[in-house]
Amino acid sequence: MNNYIAIELTEFDKKMGGYMMLFNYRLCNHCVKAEPTAMLPVSVILGDRDYDFEKVADALKPDDYTFDVYPKNQNNLQAIIKGVFETHPEFKMEIKTDKTDSGELLSHIVYTMPEVNEERRDLLNETSKTCHRECMAHFDACYAKEQATLAELLVQLKLPANEADEAKTAFKNLYDDSKEQADNILQAKLMEIEEGYQRYLSHQEHADSLNDGLDYSKSMRIGQMDD
Repeated sequence: MNNYIAIELTEFDKKMGGYMMLFNYRLCNHCVKAEPTAMLPVSVILGDRDYDFEKVADALKPDDYTFDVYPKNQNNLQAIIKGVFETHPEFKMEIKTDKTDSGELLSHIVYTMPEVNEERRDLLNETSKTCHRECMAHFDACYAKEQATLAELLVQLKLPANEADEAKTAFKNLYDDSKEQADNILQAKLMEIEEGYQRYLSHQEHADSLNDGLDYSKSMRIGQMDD
């Protein structure tokens, strides 16, 4: 492939990759599971300075739906809570305090992802699909602009027809591959949302079963008292 064409193709790849990263980042912040990328936009204000989350805290994942956040400095606990809340007010928060072997008390924050009930499932599905449509629009605009640039470049380079066709195919393949990858990311997110919804339904069924058992026990006790 001609060097000028190869350079232009590399630039096109970078642009498409940038839109892909933005799309994936946005979906990761539609939190169903505890994704580490969800903490990337969190900013913690200490004094008159903003700090990235990872500078002031460590986040562990005890399971797929929970973050366990440990401040690097206990004095920053409330600032971290405020920073996370401003970015993810939907997270369920609980402060826990542990005693070390030396008797020191250390607090950490447990964040649990909100359950995906029917309303939240519908919202997450729609917002994910909206992000996908926006990503596709960026892809289309970028590809259209690149086709115009490529056409001008081919005229200037006066490449043989077979090399020109090869160049056009390379750009089209990159465009198609990017769209397919974005489609796969969307489908994976929709499956994750549905998994979260089914998990919610399972919890509801379990809770209803426990309540039915309690109601039955209560009725039995009342019946025995009546006897």
